[in-house]
Amino acid sequence: MSGEDLLLEACRFEKKLLNFFWRQGVEYSEGEDLVQETFLRLWEYRDRYEQTAKLSTFLFLIARQVRIDALRKSERRVAREEEWGKAQPTIDTPKSPGDKGDVRWAVSKLSEPLREVVELGVFQDLPYAEISQILSIPVGTVKSRMSNALKKLKEIFDDERS
Repeated sequence: MSGEDLLLEACRFEKKLLNFFWRQGVEYSEGEDLVQETFLRLWEYRDRYEQTAKLSTFLFLIARQVRIDALRKSERRVAREEEWGKAQPTIDTPKSPGDKGDVRWAVSKLSEPLREVVELGVFQDLPYAEISQILSIPVGTVKSRMSNALKKLKEIFDDERS
C-alpha cells in the first residue's frame, strides 16, 4: 500500500480519533490538531506499517503517543507559567458531573492506565488483543485494568449518589 493510499484509508478514522481525544479530556479544537498530528506521524512512520496489522491498531498507537507528547508539552508550559505566576490549564477535564450519570466526568476521574483501557475498549469498541498491542501490555493486564476501571467507576457513581 502506498503512503497516499495509507493516508486515504486512515482518513476513515478521523471521527474515531477525534472522539478518542475528546474522551481523554481534550477540547474539540485541540483534538482536531492532535488528529492532524496523528496523520502527520502516520505519514512519517508509513514505512513501519505492516499490512498484516490492522490500520486502526497502528493509528491508535500513534494517537496515544501524540496525546502523551501533548500532555508533556502542556505540563512543561504549565510549570513555566506557574513559575511566572500565570498558570492556565490547557486541557479541560470536567470538574464535576453535569448530572450524576455523566460518564465522561466519571471516566475522567480514572487513572491514566485505566482511562486508556476504557477509552479503547468501551468507546472505540476495540478487542482486548488490539488494546494489548496499542498499549504494549499483555492481554491479561488489559482485562485486569478493565475490571479495575469498572469497579472504580461503580465507586465513583455510588459516591455521587450518596
